[in-house]
Amino acid sequence: MDKMMEKIKKYWGWTTLSIGILSAIFGCFFKVFRYFDYQNEQLNETSKLAQQAIIWNKEVPNIQRAEVCDLYLSKGFDSYTKKLCENVILQDNTIAMTD
Repeated sequence: MDKMMEKIKKYWGWTTLSIGILSAIFGCFFKVFRYFDYQNEQLNETSKLAQQAIIWNKEVPNIQRAEVCDLYLSKGFDSYTKKLCENVILQDNTIAMTD
């Protein structure tokens, strides 16, 4: 029994150290992952707002607005802008049919 206790005491320090190091590494990876996830979220929101600005701008040609609408709808955004996009695409299709 004493031999067993000595082995446990001998490896207890290494085990604790190993668990501490692995926990620190995992914590760092998790923090980096959260940072990149946040950056990706911000990029998607910025992209959505830029696309909405192009869609709602009446001075932009309908062809460009229709292309941006396709991209906007393919990303699955759903809002009042989606209804405007459907109208822009419909207008673009009717213009293309008359040419």
